Amino acid sequence: MTFHEEQTETLYLSVVSLNNKKDYVAEVFINDEGFVWYAVLRYQRIPTRSIIVRDTYAFRCKSPRPYQPGQACDGSITSCVYHLYNQLCQLIGVDPIAVYNEAYSDHVFTQDQFNSILEFAEWQGVETVIEWDQHTIDLILGSIHEENMHKLANLLDEKMPV
Repeated sequence: MTFHEEQTETLYLSVVSLNNKKDYVAEVFINDEGFVWYAVLRYQRIPTRSIIVRDTYAFRCKSPRPYQPGQACDGSITSCVYHLYNQLCQLIGVDPIAVYNEAYSDHVFTQDQFNSILEFAEWQGVETVIEWDQHTIDLILGSIHEENMHKLANLLDEKMPV
């Protein structure tokens, strides 16, 4: 259950309560120039915003932005990978939601959910691919695999024109 969620120009913070409010998990992104700080933190009591921000910096996970195809997986890249996936789907003329839903029938995306993910990727910073070649396509498929969405990457690869 989401306990608290906020997004500003430089901060995204979500705190959920677990185990009947005995544990809290905070996911935080701090948008900085050229990268985001990212952390998933667990607390036994309700954390303050300043404690979460302090602990995020202490966790020291800095992820370069804008996210680029093939960039290493560090836990913060999910929405950015979906953004690149969407760009690739547009390039080859397939519906990204239909392809995703075909790959994972147990979790169906709606257009609104997908749009929210894309907006969050843009907030973080994600490369808009201008020049397409096979290497870039392979890097995007690799990024999808890095997110453990193997069925999606394989299905998208099958839909590629020859």
